[in-house]
Formats: sequence, C-alpha cells, structure tokens
Amino acid sequence: MAFSPSDNPQQRFRVLDLVVDMDRQTVGRGKQLIDLPELSYRLFAVLIARAPDAVSKDELIREVWGDVVVGDETLAQRVRLLRQALGENSQSPRYFESVRGRGYRLICDAKPASGIAARNRTSVVLVGVAAAAIIATVAAALWLLTRPPIEPPGAPSVVSVAVLPFSDLSAGQGYGYFADGMQEELLTRLAHVEGLRLSSRTSVEPFRSTSLSIPEIAAKLRVSNVIEGSVRVDDDQIRITVQLIDAQTDQHLWADSFDRVLSMQNIFSIQEEVARQIALLLQREYGNVAEPQLVQLPTGNLEAYNAYLLGRYHTFQQTPEDLELAVTNLELATTLDPNFAEAFAVLGWSYSFLGTNYGNLLPTDAYPKAKEAALKAIALDGDLPDARSLYADILTWYDWDFEAAEREYLKTMDLDPLNVLGYALFLSTQERHDEAIALIERRLQASPDDPYVHINAAWRFLGARRYDRAIEEAELAGNHPDALSALGFAWLGKGDTERAISYFESDLDDRGRVPRQLSNLAIACYRSDRQQQAQELLTELETMAAGHFVSPALLASVYFAAGEADRGFAGLQDAVDAKVRDVIFIRGWTVLDEWRDDPRYLALIQTIGFSPAH
Repeated sequence: MAFSPSDNPQQRFRVLDLVVDMDRQTVGRGKQLIDLPELSYRLFAVLIARAPDAVSKDELIREVWGDVVVGDETLAQRVRLLRQALGENSQSPRYFESVRGRGYRLICDAKPASGIAARNRTSVVLVGVAAAAIIATVAAALWLLTRPPIEPPGAPSVVSVAVLPFSDLSAGQGYGYFADGMQEELLTRLAHVEGLRLSSRTSVEPFRSTSLSIPEIAAKLRVSNVIEGSVRVDDDQIRITVQLIDAQTDQHLWADSFDRVLSMQNIFSIQEEVARQIALLLQREYGNVAEPQLVQLPTGNLEAYNAYLLGRYHTFQQTPEDLELAVTNLELATTLDPNFAEAFAVLGWSYSFLGTNYGNLLPTDAYPKAKEAALKAIALDGDLPDARSLYADILTWYDWDFEAAEREYLKTMDLDPLNVLGYALFLSTQERHDEAIALIERRLQASPDDPYVHINAAWRFLGARRYDRAIEEAELAGNHPDALSALGFAWLGKGDTERAISYFESDLDDRGRVPRQLSNLAIACYRSDRQQQAQELLTELETMAAGHFVSPALLASVYFAAGEADRGFAGLQDAVDAKVRDVIFIRGWTVLDEWRDDPRYLALIQTIGFSPAH
C-alpha cells in the first residue's frame, strides 16, 4: 500500500526516516506504509507526544489500553512488536529506548514533516493534542466493547470480588490440591450470591506467586475487594483461615480461622459459613448483596471428596501424565460414592481431554467413556452445567449430532448464562461466526481480565478470519500457553510468515516437541521459503505417528500445506474414521482453501454432517 501524506502538515511529523501522520494514524517510510497494528501505533504516538521525556510503564498502559487492564508482560510484548515493525532492536535502538526503572522514551527528534528544522514547543503541543485525541477516541471504543452490561435505572451496583489462590500451610505442603479445591468451592458458593461480580479462577491464577500488593492486584483485576485464604491439614485436623480485604485501603474488613476435625461435614460447613459471613459483611458495606443460597453437600464421603479434589487438580493440568492420574482418582471417587455427580462430570472431562492432543487415548476409546460419565452425572443432577456442557461437546466432537448438541448447549446456558464458550466454539464449527462472536463479546464483558476467555475469543476471531482482532485478544491473554499458537495463525493469515514462524517456534520451545506444535510450525515453514525445515518437521511428525497415536488430521494439514493433496485427503479420511476432534474444524482450515471444490473434500464434510456449501 502506497504511503500518502496528510494534507495538513501540522499533523505530520518526521522521526528520522519515518513520517507519522497523526490525522490518518499511519507511519510511513519512503513511499511505503509500515503495517502497524492499532495498539502499536498508539504506543508510538504516545512516545512521540511525550518526547523527550520518559513515559512510565503505568502511564503507557493507561494511555494505550485505556480501561482495559493489562500487565507489564503485555506492554513488553507490544514494545517488541513495535520494534519489529520499525526494524530495530533493544540492543541498538534508533527510535526509542528503555529507561531502567522508569519506562520508555523517544531518543530522536519528532520534527514537523513540512521541513521545519527546529522543533518548538508549539509543535510538541500539537503532537500531544493529536495523540491524546487519537488515544481518547480508541480508548472510548475499547471501553464500549469491554464495559460491563449497563444496568437499568435504579438497579443496584455490582460489588466486585476476587478470590485469590489459597495457600497450603500444611507440613510438607502436600495439600496444594486441597487448597485449590477450597478456593474453587468458595467461588462456587459466592457465584450464587446476587449482587457480586467475581473474578474467574483463571483471572487470579497469575497472582498465585506475586510480589504485588493487594491494591496493585485489585487494580489489575478491577475489583474493590479481595479474599485471601490458607489451608493447613495436620493428621485429622484442619485449619482454614480466610480474610476479606478492602482493596483501596488494604485494610482487613473481616478475618477468621476455623479449626475443625477433618470431616466432610466440617469442610462443607466452613465453606458455607465463610460465604455467608462475607456476603453479610458486604451487604452491610454496600447494601445490595444478597445472602448466599444453600448448596447441597456434594458427597458425605471424605475419602471420595479428597480423591475428587485430587482428580480435578490433575484434570486441569492437561498433560497426559496428569490426566491418567486424574482418571485414577476420579474413578476412585465415583466408586466410593456412586451418587457423586460432580465427580462423574470431571471424570468425563478427563476422558475427553485424553481423547484430544492433551492425552494419549484413541478418540474411539476416550469419548464413549466421557459420554458415559457425562450422562451419569446428568442422571444424578440434571442441573449441573459442567455435565451438560460436556455432553454437548461430546455430541459435537464425536457423535456429530449437531442438532442435539445445540439443544444441550442452550440448556447449559439456561443453567449458567455465562457458560458460553463451548457453544461459541460449536457455532464456529457451523460457520455461524457472527453468532459465535456475539457470545464471546458477552463473555468478554463479564470477564474482561480472564486470559482463558481472551484466548477463546482469539480462536473465534481466527475462525472468522478477523486476524487483527484475534491478535489483540491473544495478546490480552498474557502468558497463556495457547496465545502463541493463536498469534502464529493470525500472522500467518495476514501473510507475515516469518512473524508466524517466530511465534510457532516460541510455542514449540515452551511446550516441547509435541505433535500439534510441530504441525503448526511445519505449515508456516511450507508457506515461506523454509522448505527444508518444513520437510524435517514433517519427517519428525511421521516418525512420532509410527510409534504412537498422532491425530491423522495434524498430518493431513501439513500435507495440504506442502501441496500433497492426495496424502492430505487420505489423512483426512483416516481422521474421519478415527473420529478425531480436529475434523469438525476443517471448513475453517486455510490450507484447504484451494481444494474446497474437490469431490473428496465435499464427500468428507457430508460424512461429518456439514452442508457442502461453504
């Protein structure tokens, strides 16, 4: 795209060899525009506006992201992206530098592009005004996208609370899973309290080990109150300590310790008491918080409950080894208490993960077991959202019964209006991208700080081929392990194969040489001039597949990227026969774009149950 300067020279500034057009929000070098994402441009504009002064990290985050809460890691990533786009690095900067202990500053003059050599105060003010206007406009747009739903006139305001991960103070610290379980159970009980807005578990997870103060954590999570807690188990005794803290003053509003004989009834009564005390206190403070609803005891068997907590902990670690441990513990829990609905639901999730690239079971072995567990949980408790959503997922991924799946997703949302991520994914597989994005936007409004929601949003925007928004959401996910692969595919979609490769390589370094990461990198290498590297990756993937199960869909995607359509279609047929989850996404695979009219492709999607129209 050719660079066309603004007609208003007062809105154009020269920064060494760059021309920054504040009116059009562009940066050009010579006759070419530099493709700067919106956030990168705004970062550069702020540095120009404040030159020659340094701008602190907090100021940059506030000016660039507005009300959207991001951390230092997100800012650092944005700085790296800006440097890449401008063609510089931190070791030998040309345009801006890091100022230790402060932030960043422009290290060269920003002169009016009209050719005036001297940079007077008026020009600086003009830059500042222009940049501020741009930032304010975009920040307002971001706020409209991410603000909570507008309450009707007279509706009570919502009190915001974050429950931080509980500490394990047991001798030997062998009860971390139990402490995590207490945090999760308290979240469950407080979720039934009308008038509370809770930060999700994944939102607070980054603060498990942090040097940040309570006010700093609360500011990042945008909450007014924080709950801290600890668990200490000693033989047959348990001590649970909980504190409610006013985030603005860092003052304790309430704290208590509960010393009890270790029993299921005592654990349950402590959870209920803590939830009640916190609700009552917040009610006195704010006047609009209801008392918590009574929650039924999930099991009366302490051993079953302990096995359940262990199983749940290992389930969400999502490694093959952890998933095997999860199944062992959850099957024990359901054996000890055959009426333990929650244990059956999590057992089903463990099996479902084992049937994906997280585990090492064949889908034909894993998904029927997952389905059986889900149906057992529903039979025991038809109002359990996790069981309903799991059943809907199995109907989608394995049974390919899309009508029944949609009915189950809708039932799940009736039970839990914010349980929308599974349904949004389903809608993407049905090529109903606008509906999927509408759901994900709703969840983003409710959970603007949840990295898991941002990464799900990134993949939904990828499915719709809205790459810029996918990049934005993936970057907001921070260090989430799936963010790198999402960024890789987004840049691949934008045609920047080298940047895509850099993200895929980072993902491979982080997760190890596992099939999905190898296939992602191979696809990107085939699309660049790295044909030898791509072939080596494919050979490595084929060697893996010879030793244990690797999704044929992963191999097929690489074959299509290499232009080997015959091998690709053979792999897809194997994937359909094996009922691997990946095949429900093939209508969104960009590697298949040139073969959409191939009779083999049309036959495959009809076998799955999709319409041939695309």
